[in-house]
Amino acid sequence: MIKKSICADQWQTWMRLGAERLGLDLDDSKIEMLRRFAEELLEANNAFNLTSITDPFEIAFNLMIDSIYPGKFIPAGSTVLDLGTGAGFPGIPLKIAFPELELTLIDSRRKRINFLKFVIRQLKLQGIRAEHVRAEELAKKEGQVFDVVICRAVSSMDQLVPLSFPLLKKGGMLLAMKGSGYLQEIENRKFENMEIRQYRLPELEMDRALVMIHNP
Repeated sequence: MIKKSICADQWQTWMRLGAERLGLDLDDSKIEMLRRFAEELLEANNAFNLTSITDPFEIAFNLMIDSIYPGKFIPAGSTVLDLGTGAGFPGIPLKIAFPELELTLIDSRRKRINFLKFVIRQLKLQGIRAEHVRAEELAKKEGQVFDVVICRAVSSMDQLVPLSFPLLKKGGMLLAMKGSGYLQEIENRKFENMEIRQYRLPELEMDRALVMIHNP
């Protein structure tokens, strides 16, 4: 089978544009590593149906750039849990862009975790692990608490807050990545210590929001 290939020059143009628009720092080596991850994703997607997003342009902005943006709000050196990582978003791009973060990726589907373990080996990423475990099971393990719990399109805020808070350290932060309909999830609900950062994905003109809730 011929390995899928994404044009390096075009990819670099897209990633530099996205980084510039959203104030991200991506050097050539990080951009190349993200391209390699995208190629592995497309290759594995034929067999495992990991994502419905298969256009390289949309992968660049809607998956990679969107996943990296929250790193601006995560303190350097934090331990981060990517809850319901799926095909590795936002966890893998976050680790590539912010290598000082300690990442744990969890998902309930073994085929996804097997793919992520393969990617971690291929890209020689350090300080990152992928586990086939549910959040409820992980919370029962002694010492399994994190500075940040992040998730992308996993569940509603009503479900996410009680699911994630047992996994947060005191003073930690839940960071929920949401689309334009996030207001419906927080309307008439009391989430204390909440901040919201709105942004728009370059080129795709998609409105996004980070809902951040701090664990006092």
